[in-house]
Amino acid sequence: MSGGGEAGAVASERERLVRLHAYQVLDTPPEGEFNDIAALAAELCQTPIALVSFVDADRQWFKARVGLDVCETARSSSFCAHTMQQESVMQVPDALLDPRFAQNPLVLAEPHIRFYAGAPLRSASGASLGSLCVIDRRPRLLSPTQSAGLTTLARHVMVALELRQYRRSVSEVSQRLHDAERIKDEFLARVTHELRTPLTSIHGYLEALDGDDLPPGVTARFLATIRRNSDRLLHLVNDMMLAAELGCNAVQLDRERVSLTELATGAVDRNQGLAVAKDLWIRADALSDVDTIGDRVRLAQAIDRLVLNAIKFTAEGGIVIGTTTHEGQPVLTVTDTGVGIPEEDRDRMFRAFRRSAAAEQAEVQGVGLGLTIVKSIIDGHGGTIGIDSAPGRGTTVTLTLPSV
Repeated sequence: MSGGGEAGAVASERERLVRLHAYQVLDTPPEGEFNDIAALAAELCQTPIALVSFVDADRQWFKARVGLDVCETARSSSFCAHTMQQESVMQVPDALLDPRFAQNPLVLAEPHIRFYAGAPLRSASGASLGSLCVIDRRPRLLSPTQSAGLTTLARHVMVALELRQYRRSVSEVSQRLHDAERIKDEFLARVTHELRTPLTSIHGYLEALDGDDLPPGVTARFLATIRRNSDRLLHLVNDMMLAAELGCNAVQLDRERVSLTELATGAVDRNQGLAVAKDLWIRADALSDVDTIGDRVRLAQAIDRLVLNAIKFTAEGGIVIGTTTHEGQPVLTVTDTGVGIPEEDRDRMFRAFRRSAAAEQAEVQGVGLGLTIVKSIIDGHGGTIGIDSAPGRGTTVTLTLPSV
C-alpha cells in the first residue's frame, strides 16, 4: 500500500471509531433487544455460539452473547474485523483450512472455532461497526435461508442501536428542557425580587414625601435614596436588554483601533465613587500603547461589569485594572482582593442567571448576567476570558483580545 493509501486508511479508521463511540454502546450492561437477537441468530443457524460484536481500536466487545463467557477478545484475533470489510455475510467453513485463521488462538484454543459466519453491522452513514456472527465447533456452511436470515437480524441490531441512541437523545433533550425550566423559574424569582426591592423602597419614600412636616434635609436624603434605587432598576433593565440582544446576535460590533489603557483609566474614573462608598481603593496599572481592534463602547461595558462585580464581592482592599501584552496580544486584567470564587463555581459563572455560592450566601444584588454579558462581548471580538481565583485570596479576570 502506498503512503497516501495508508494515510487514507488511518483517517477512515479514525472516522469509523468516532462513529462507533458516538453510539455510547461499548461497555454497557446487557439489554434485552440485543440478547434476543443473538438468541434468534443461534436458533436460526443452529450454532452453539452467537455474538453481537462491536470492533473497537484494539478489541472486539460483545454487546450480546450466547454460548460464550468472555465479554471481549483482542482485535488481532477477531474474525469480525474481517467481516467489517465485506458487503454481505462472510463465511469461514473450516478455520483450520483457512490461512487467515489457521493459527488464530481462538481456533487453536477456546472456544475452538471451526465454522464462522458474520453479517456486517453498518450505520446509516455506511460506517462498519462490527458484526452479528454465529460460531460452531465443527466445519459447516449456512443455507441460503440461514444466510439471508442472519443479514436480516443484523439490520435489526442496527435498528435497536439507532432506537437506543434516539431514546438517549430524547432523554438528554428532556433533561435540558427540565434544566431550562428550572433556570427560568429561578430567573423569574430573582428578577421579581430585584425589581420589587427597589420599587418598594421608591414607593415608600414617595409616600413619605407626601407628608408636610418632614425635618430639614430629610427631603434631599429621601430623593437621593429614590435616585439610587431608580439607578439600580435602570441598570437591571439595561443588563437584561443587552443580554437578550447579545444572545440573539442582534448587536453589531464596530471595529476600530481602541486603547486598552484609556479604557482602563476610564473604568477607574467611572467607578471611583462606588469604590470609595465601600471604603475601597481602585486604580489603573496600565502600560501605555496597549491597543486592540474592537468596539470601544462594548469593551467599556464589559470592563465596567467586571469592575462592578469586583466592587460587589470585595469587603476591604481594592481593585486594580491592568493592561499588558502577552505573546504579542493585548491583555486587560481586573484584580480584586475580594472573597474569591471556588473552583466548582467557575465553569457556571459565564452562564446566564447562574451565580456563585458566595453571591447567594452574601445576598449580593444581581440576577447573574454580568459575566454572561462580558463573555458574549469578548467572544464577539474573537478574544478569550479566563478566571484565576480561590476563596479568600481574591480574583483576577483576564481578557485577551485581538492584536492590531
